[in-house]
Amino acid sequence: MPGDNLRVLHVSDTHLGYRQYGLIEREMDIYRVFDEIIDTAIREKVDAVVHAGDFFDTTRPPPQAIHRAIRSLRRLNTAGIPFIVIPGDHDLPRRRMLPPLLILEEVLEDVHVLGLRGPEHHRLRTRSGELLVAGVRNEKGVGARQRLLEHLARLPKAPREPSVLLLHQSLHEVAPEYELELGELPQGYSYYALGHIHLYRRFAVGDSLAVYPGSIEALRVDEASAQPRRYVSLVELAPGRTVSVDKIALETPRPQIVEEIVFDSLDALRSALLRLRDRLARYPESRKPILHLTVSNVPRSAKANVYKTVETVLSGYVLSYRLRVDTVESKLPPSVQKASSSIKLEGLLKDFLGDEKLAELASKLIDVLGADPQSHAEAEAIRIIEEAFKLNERR
Repeated sequence: MPGDNLRVLHVSDTHLGYRQYGLIEREMDIYRVFDEIIDTAIREKVDAVVHAGDFFDTTRPPPQAIHRAIRSLRRLNTAGIPFIVIPGDHDLPRRRMLPPLLILEEVLEDVHVLGLRGPEHHRLRTRSGELLVAGVRNEKGVGARQRLLEHLARLPKAPREPSVLLLHQSLHEVAPEYELELGELPQGYSYYALGHIHLYRRFAVGDSLAVYPGSIEALRVDEASAQPRRYVSLVELAPGRTVSVDKIALETPRPQIVEEIVFDSLDALRSALLRLRDRLARYPESRKPILHLTVSNVPRSAKANVYKTVETVLSGYVLSYRLRVDTVESKLPPSVQKASSSIKLEGLLKDFLGDEKLAELASKLIDVLGADPQSHAEAEAIRIIEEAFKLNERR
């Protein structure tokens, strides 16, 4: 009935269209989780769904990402549930291009994009009463904090109706590189729906709560390790305060397993891998996990055999495995030590490249590409390059 508290589903960092590790299965995984979120909103009969940015993974999403988004959001339209989204950094073109979020707003009823034209707010008439949603686009780089403070100052102050403030930024309380502090958020909103951080975090702001629900799939190994489950927030709002927040665990994200095995011998490694395989075999075919495996303390001479053993034992039991082999120097005969010490590869590379870090990177790549089986060498080399240049970083 009008005048009752409002219920809102808060989601963020869906990254529709992202194809992790180049696997079409991972792209489809994200669409399935998004469908689960839509199912949850309809089942819970929420008054609105708010999205705190990074709806798409890029400003040029593949056609199937746009198609799946329209198909899923149309189900919300049919259920009479409005959808409000702000652009995250992945949604914002660097040049004068049409942001793909505007396509959704153009072709679907009751889809609202806030923040593209500066700080914006929108009053919605929901089944339970009026809801004010304010939003600011993602800001980063030099001057981001000052721009954000200016944007926030232009938003409505302490709204009288239930209200949500949408932001896609890092707070000082969660990240060493940040744009805002918790105390700089404007007071008086019922709820602060945050995005950009891929792990669940929750803070008090007066009588209200500020929540990062996290990404709907773990997109990096550190995210999978820190938080295996993925969440959305079901929020009950009253004017000026958060009544309750339910942390709802999603059921459809693909399992990701992070393991480390300390190498002792190839026989011991094989035994450990067989035990791991028994665990992996419990998952159904449609839910084969992604495995992030580190084998440490490996003598350089055994590295190639480690790759072969892992492939032989685990192939077919996972959707994909990401293998990291950490080597240690084994004791070499004095004659070999003398010969190898006379060849200063890194010194030669440094003189040639003129950069110590590049020389170290080149040395690692030579080592990997020269020692590993060809089937794994390229993947390992790419991992080293991505790590060195932070190419795969995303919060």
